Amino acid sequence: MARPPKPPSRKTPARSSRTALGRTLAQELSDVLRVVREHPAAFPQAADRTRISLSLESGARLELEVTGRPWTGPAAEEEGHVCLFHELVEPTFEAFASIDDLDLAASAKTGAQNLQEQFPNDVKFTSGRRSIERQASAMAPNVVKNRKWIEQTYKASPQRTALQKWVDDHPTATTAAAIAAGLEGVMKSWTEAQQRNFSRHITGDAFDVQPVAGAQGEKIKQAIAKLPKLNWHTFQEGGLEIWHAQFDT
Repeated sequence: MARPPKPPSRKTPARSSRTALGRTLAQELSDVLRVVREHPAAFPQAADRTRISLSLESGARLELEVTGRPWTGPAAEEEGHVCLFHELVEPTFEAFASIDDLDLAASAKTGAQNLQEQFPNDVKFTSGRRSIERQASAMAPNVVKNRKWIEQTYKASPQRTALQKWVDDHPTATTAAAIAAGLEGVMKSWTEAQQRNFSRHITGDAFDVQPVAGAQGEKIKQAIAKLPKLNWHTFQEGGLEIWHAQFDT
């Protein structure tokens, strides 16, 4: 009499974090991000999202979608876990945007055009309109370094209080990804007026400029301060040198 087939094992099979070519996920992802870093001309707006499909030794396929700028790097793998991502201290290149790429509202666009006409070879725009997702992603790495960064950077408002409260209430959220997800969840409930009250980047009423050193930089600073319909400007945010200008609608 034939033996009945063995019931399937309930033991979880060993999982490999290596691809079909025997390389770790960290190695594969590092190569993808390296290509973006080394070919800025092919990625003029940088990369906010990277999608990769991998074949594992087990025969399974793994689809990964990584959110973050190209100078995000994979941390070392430990005990077979898929690598986590962290921000490197120095980006390897800067990607600058044209005024059209900034997707600015009317007053901010006029201000950007005015500034570029005065300094066509020196003014480089680094940020304009941001979606809620991108705003959260822009803040999160700073919060990783300083849990009070939001409170110390943005003007007092109910929106700032709500975001800082989320950070304070979630001490176990320590990665940029976890913090960005939490901040995005808070901001998604805001009206357009509330968004503008917190950051005019969200409504397209603000832009950032790459800092310029020396006498020419001082001239650009003076020009920024005189732009039409300027609501507020600063050259320092949370201890970082960031040239920011925001406008009334």
